[in-house]
Amino acid sequence: MNYRKAIIFLLGLLVVVVGLHSCRAKKRIVAAAPVEEKVDVDLFADILENQFIFSTFSSKLNLVLSSGTRSLSSKANLKIVKDKAIQLSIQPLFGVEMIRLYADRDTIVLLDRMNKRYVKEAIGDVRRIYPVGFDFHTLQSLLTNRVFISGKMDLVDSDYEYFSTGQLSDMHYLLKSADDGSGIEYGFTIDGNDRVALAYLMEPEKNYSMSWKYDEFVKAPDRPFPHKMDIVLVSANRKMNVGLEFSGITLDEDFTLQISVPGSYTRATLADVIKMLTANR
Repeated sequence: MNYRKAIIFLLGLLVVVVGLHSCRAKKRIVAAAPVEEKVDVDLFADILENQFIFSTFSSKLNLVLSSGTRSLSSKANLKIVKDKAIQLSIQPLFGVEMIRLYADRDTIVLLDRMNKRYVKEAIGDVRRIYPVGFDFHTLQSLLTNRVFISGKMDLVDSDYEYFSTGQLSDMHYLLKSADDGSGIEYGFTIDGNDRVALAYLMEPEKNYSMSWKYDEFVKAPDRPFPHKMDIVLVSANRKMNVGLEFSGITLDEDFTLQISVPGSYTRATLADVIKMLTANR
C-alpha cells in the first residue's frame, strides 16, 4: 500500500469524525426484517437493547481505499478496549506494521514508521481546529455499529429526545440530530432488527459529508456484527471510498492498549502532515 495514501486515509477519518474472506463460505448472514410500527421511546430502547456488547474487541481487517481511478488495499488489525482506547495497525506487507493509529478519550497519536515521524494531539485541540463534532466515543461507535450522541458517553432510553424520528420505508427508520457545538448534522438509518444500517455526518454548508454503511451482519459470537463497512468521504473537491472487511473477530479477551513514541521519531502537527500530504496532488 502507498504509505502516503494510507496516512491520508487515517487523517481523513480524524478530520471527519475528529479480515479478508475469513470463513466466507460458512458465514450465516442475518438478514434485515421489515420495521415494526413503534413510538419513538420504544424504538430507541430497542436499539440500545440490541447494540453490540463487548468489553474488548479485536479483528483482522482488509482495508481498501479508492479515490477516482486509484485503488489501494492493505491488511490491518483493529483493537478496542471499550470506552478507553482504540488501536489500528496497518500492515501492508508480510505483517510488518508501517502505520499505527491510537486514540483514547484525551489523545490521538499517529505513528508513521516508514518516515519515522509522529503526530500527537489532544482531542480537545483537534476539535478546536476542526470543529466537526469528533470525540473518542463517536469513533468507537462508528467502528462497532452503535448509535451515538455527540459529547455523551452513556446512552439511556430517554435520550430518544435528542433525535427526530421518521419511517423511511418498510425496512428502515431514520434518526436525525445535530451537534450543538459545530452544527454538524448526523443521523442513523435503523433496520427492522433495530440495527444501525447507515450512519452519516454532514457539514452544514454541505462542503463535507461522511456516510458509514454496514453490511453482512454475522453473529460474533452470539450477536450480529457487520463484517463489511463501506465509508464514503466527500469534500468540495474530493471523494474517497474506504472499505473494511472484518475477520477473526474475538471479544472480551484480557488486554490493554497503550502507545509509546520512539525517541528517534520527529514530531509533526496534524495540520503540518495534512498540508504536506495534500500538497502538489
